[in-house]
Amino acid sequence: MDVIAQILSIISCVAIIFSFQLKNNRHLFLVQTFAALSFGLSYLLLGALDGFLINTVCFINTAVLLKKKLKKTPVLIAICVAFIVISTISPLTYNGVWGTQKILETVFSYLIAIAQILYTIATWKDDGGKIRTVRMFFVTPAWLGYNIVVFSIGGIICELFNVISIIVSFIRYGKNGFEK
Repeated sequence: MDVIAQILSIISCVAIIFSFQLKNNRHLFLVQTFAALSFGLSYLLLGALDGFLINTVCFINTAVLLKKKLKKTPVLIAICVAFIVISTISPLTYNGVWGTQKILETVFSYLIAIAQILYTIATWKDDGGKIRTVRMFFVTPAWLGYNIVVFSIGGIICELFNVISIIVSFIRYGKNGFEK
């Protein structure tokens, strides 16, 4: 199971890195929808339930972004609340001893929830520059810490390459050269 989980996380990694080179937000969301689903499955196989649940909400968020008529304030609020609920209840799902790993997993789950809320708001504004900035300075550091704790090789590689990919996209398109 761990091998399949790592392969899925590496496939997701490639998709996410590729997505930041897309100038069109719809294309970025389409690729990130696939990546969220694939990463979610990899976390489930690794036994990282909170990573799976958070990626499930990420999948729903990007799927909603692809359907413009679903993009309404109550849906945005529901997605943000889902991140808060998941990070709050995920510690209750741990079976067994609360060691350092579970404590770190919980801390990073909270950081990820905050970062994903900021990222969700940025994606709903349809501003490619803000999407990439929030990803680089908030989402990537939170997920990098989490991936180290749960030992998701593809996740670790993904977050390291995300920074490079985002910087390259800024060099290629400038800070304001994305869709708004």
